[in-house]
Amino acid sequence: MATSRPAERTTEVHAVHDGIGEFRRAGAWRVVLAAWLGVALGLTALPFYTLGIFAKPLAAEFGWSRSVIQSGFTFSMLGVMCSAWAAGWLIDRFGVRPVALASQAGLALGFLGLAAQTGSTTLWQANWFLFAVLGVATTPLAWSRGIASWFVQRRGLALGVALSGTGVTALVAPPLLNGVVAAHGWRMGYVAMALSILLVAMPAVWLLFREKPGAAARPGASPQGEGLTLAEALRTRHFWLLLLGFWAICLAVAGLIPNLVPLLTDGGMPVAEAVGYASLLGLNVMLGRLLAGWLLDRFWGPAVALALLMPPTVACVLLAYGQYPGLAVALIGLAGGAEFDLIAYLCLRYFGTRNYGQIYAWQWTGFSLASGIGPMAFGLVYDFKGSYHDALLASAMLLVIGPLLLLGLGRYPSAFKASH
Repeated sequence: MATSRPAERTTEVHAVHDGIGEFRRAGAWRVVLAAWLGVALGLTALPFYTLGIFAKPLAAEFGWSRSVIQSGFTFSMLGVMCSAWAAGWLIDRFGVRPVALASQAGLALGFLGLAAQTGSTTLWQANWFLFAVLGVATTPLAWSRGIASWFVQRRGLALGVALSGTGVTALVAPPLLNGVVAAHGWRMGYVAMALSILLVAMPAVWLLFREKPGAAARPGASPQGEGLTLAEALRTRHFWLLLLGFWAICLAVAGLIPNLVPLLTDGGMPVAEAVGYASLLGLNVMLGRLLAGWLLDRFWGPAVALALLMPPTVACVLLAYGQYPGLAVALIGLAGGAEFDLIAYLCLRYFGTRNYGQIYAWQWTGFSLASGIGPMAFGLVYDFKGSYHDALLASAMLLVIGPLLLLGLGRYPSAFKASH
């Protein structure tokens, strides 16, 4: 197991004794800003929070069922599963910035491919698979590694701020894209997303994102930092409890969010009002990110997970019976915001930074499997039952099981305290 030199640790601890001082170090806030934009305009946020806007226009033009439309997201998650391990290896080997920039270019090309759809379901699904393979390093897999190199005492808050970019996307993208789609058609909606990556996210990462000097991996070098190797992590109960716990949580949350707009409009809600609730969801995702980050720096992570991820059980029941949509959406948003923070933070606390890219990639693979199954499962339930009622009740059960599994993680490994 790798160890840090005592002098280096002492210097780092003194430099960040007040925690917030970490944000004032040269380069640190720039990395957070670039990561925030990278997350907001990355694979995690843009497709996930906007697919509902395209569902009815695509169905009207091509005659596709909702399960076919939602299957695109399933194929994207299959793409992530096939490529996350390679992206993690590349990030551990060459650093975040070059891998992320190449991945952003690939994601933009993927959105342009979606704009060129012809009505072939095979082409639709293949496009989603390929753009996920190319765009996998625009996920928290990349950005959280960069954040971890700069922050120790306020790592949770820094991750929360950076990953809150998904909440901004969920808040802003639905109304903006709904306007673009209404005025210019769904194809221009996908073109607009491609341009946002090329003109905003990529320049920000190019100009601002740097790993802390000495922390980034070098070509031909061994993995940097303290912690477990991938092989060691696979032999721990922590790895599998994290994988199973977040799999259950994500299966529920990932099924809910992309289907929110059609779910609400099926109940008679006007489209504009449903899109407004989607924006409310985005606000609460952002709040969930920040709240989770703040809490993680102060309290045991699995307890934070229980507090933030179990209340959406109530939201699922409320939506199943058409009651209090505002409260339901707020609770779902908090959970959707907290889960990314928790996965990244708990991986760092239980496994360290030595092989973080590869370990997190395998966790992300399981998370992606659930993210892919959830939306299509909701769509299939709707196609067969004519409503989302049963899917919502199943999600409520999963949101009880997942957080309870995380309580079995136990204490953080004391050997990594100096790294966190």
